[in-house]
Amino acid sequence: MRKTHLLIPLVSLLLVSIVLACASCGSPSFSTEQVKQLEDIVEETMTAQNIPGVIVGIWTPEGTWVKAFGKADIEKGTPISTDDRVRIASNTKTFVATVVLQLVQEGKLSLDDKLSKFVPSVKDADNITIRQVLQMTSGTFSFTEDEQFDKDFTADPLMKLTPEQEIEIANKHDNYFPPGQGYHYSDTNYEIAGLLIERVTDNKVEEEIQTRVIEPLGLGDTSFPETPDITGKHSKGYVLQDGELVDYSRVEPSVPWAGGAMISNLDDMKAWAEALASGSLLDKQMHAEQSKTVKMGEGPAGYGLGVLDVNGFWGHEGAIFGFNTIFLRDPDRDATFIVFTNQSTNSAGDATAIVTALIKVVYPEMGRK
Repeated sequence: MRKTHLLIPLVSLLLVSIVLACASCGSPSFSTEQVKQLEDIVEETMTAQNIPGVIVGIWTPEGTWVKAFGKADIEKGTPISTDDRVRIASNTKTFVATVVLQLVQEGKLSLDDKLSKFVPSVKDADNITIRQVLQMTSGTFSFTEDEQFDKDFTADPLMKLTPEQEIEIANKHDNYFPPGQGYHYSDTNYEIAGLLIERVTDNKVEEEIQTRVIEPLGLGDTSFPETPDITGKHSKGYVLQDGELVDYSRVEPSVPWAGGAMISNLDDMKAWAEALASGSLLDKQMHAEQSKTVKMGEGPAGYGLGVLDVNGFWGHEGAIFGFNTIFLRDPDRDATFIVFTNQSTNSAGDATAIVTALIKVVYPEMGRK
């Protein structure tokens, strides 16, 4: 759920030169040598990091490659499949931000409205705007960085918390900076966004995402669960503890909630990546607002309204107990890269490192810049 800054140095430095990459490099399918390189990257990472299973999808004019590696269930020996559902963690934020932007274009709120109008319990709510919440520039402390919370949730992933309780945890800490004066990734921002949706619509955030995003796009394997279980055909999720893989498949969704509770599969995330990058569920003005980014750190990576942008690659990354997922989409190049792993902590995994290496194989020019 808590997203690390590994995404910035790993992806940013490699994508910085992609604007110079050839738009038509090679045949419509990857070469035997490229496929071997792609497979080696995944298999070597799995071995080095003790990852039971990985799902990869690459769709580009240069070629398409979709493959599953390893096991979905290590006890039963069940192979992982490309259609298995997984927890997508912080990729949930892209769905939540889209719903908020739809409410803005419907005139039900403004990006420059102060939080005190809707969620007054947040520290400094009188000075924080909705835009700052979505863009991680509010300065609000991330409840996931509270040491006691981290210990408690790791010990009991079935513990329950309300969004207001998570805000209370955040309020015990100093804000990172005054509103609008910096960037810091904070899961509290998207618990706030979830409450915002519910208070404006008088409806559950789960239902708003269902009717506004999932149903219009036909995402039949995507859901916002209300129980700890992953329903349907799915992979189990594992955490590596003291050298042993521990089953963390069941996670209470009230904790990650609007910041990271959703479940999906490869095909649905491909469809979502395309819709998000094209702005198909927003009008032109709202898509333009979502596209305005602030610097995340060194390098070209920027964070918009619930979406990462690195030199034209749109997407997000997510980590939660058992699963690490990332999707990146460049609409100009018609290129999409998605990686799921079924071993992760609540804050970091290896999907970003894998996708970065895969991109280098497809666009070798990037490795020479």
